[in-house]
Amino acid sequence: MVLQVFFLSEGCSLKDRVRGFFQDESRNTAAVRVGNRTYSKAELNRYFDNRLSEFRDPADADKIKSNLLESFIEDKLLLQEAEGHKVRANEQLLKSMMDNMTSGEEERTGPPDPNKQAELKRDLTESLEMQQYLHDHLLKDISISDAEVEAYYKAHLGDFVRNDLAHVREILVEDPGQARKILESLAQKKNKNFGELARVYSTAPSASEGGDLGTFQRGDLPEDFEKAIFPLAPGTVSKVVRTKYGYHIFMVEEKIAAHQQKLWEVKDQIRERLQQEKERELIDKELASLSARVPVQIHRDKLDFKYIGSRFPAN
Repeated sequence: MVLQVFFLSEGCSLKDRVRGFFQDESRNTAAVRVGNRTYSKAELNRYFDNRLSEFRDPADADKIKSNLLESFIEDKLLLQEAEGHKVRANEQLLKSMMDNMTSGEEERTGPPDPNKQAELKRDLTESLEMQQYLHDHLLKDISISDAEVEAYYKAHLGDFVRNDLAHVREILVEDPGQARKILESLAQKKNKNFGELARVYSTAPSASEGGDLGTFQRGDLPEDFEKAIFPLAPGTVSKVVRTKYGYHIFMVEEKIAAHQQKLWEVKDQIRERLQQEKERELIDKELASLSARVPVQIHRDKLDFKYIGSRFPAN
């Protein structure tokens, strides 16, 4: 009530000052301590804001924010380790990222806010330093041998079975009578004019490409389409398939039957998967070590949600 009286008597300038007071208070409110460094509630909220753009369900707010809080702490643990190794962000890369992220912003919203620019630069700098530390120190000796790739392939053969593939063309029209006439024309010319008819009559985006939709495997397309397409032999045309978009006619250009992929087909995929697994294992081990020797304290009473995690102590 007191604030309301002030607002009415003093106008917008006082409102702004009061709002600024609470924002300053948030900046000065210690929410988390990692090692000998304290992070404010405002810093934590900015971290959340950058990662909650798709967050909609308030029922999971405590769980999601608790997970993000732990990610925030992990980032700061790695950042402090990077600083201990004298890692510095690449200035040229930092400038390029800043330019890309702020490109056109001034035209849309006017001169950039110096405070926001400083926050963005600090966030990018910290992110680059963490990545550089991981690349140059923690993960630099990881390698995946051909023997490891082969062993993984043999142990996970079921993961590398390729479903039936079909290279498909389509003609889409709005009138069923026109669809029947197109089928008759295709039958007369043994489907050799499919691409030509697609360019002339199809209303689908693929018309300019002669109706070429590309290659699909089972599970990629709607069920009605797959029932019409996958029984077809190469070079043959489907019956008319009606959907809410109109009347479709499909032709299968080529088919590849389901098969077990060879090692040479998937070795790069396996190597990348094993690389990621080893990286994750090393990072988790590093974080466990850092958590054990670097004191972390969460000030539960300063948070605007209930911390329900258990990895870090909270008062």
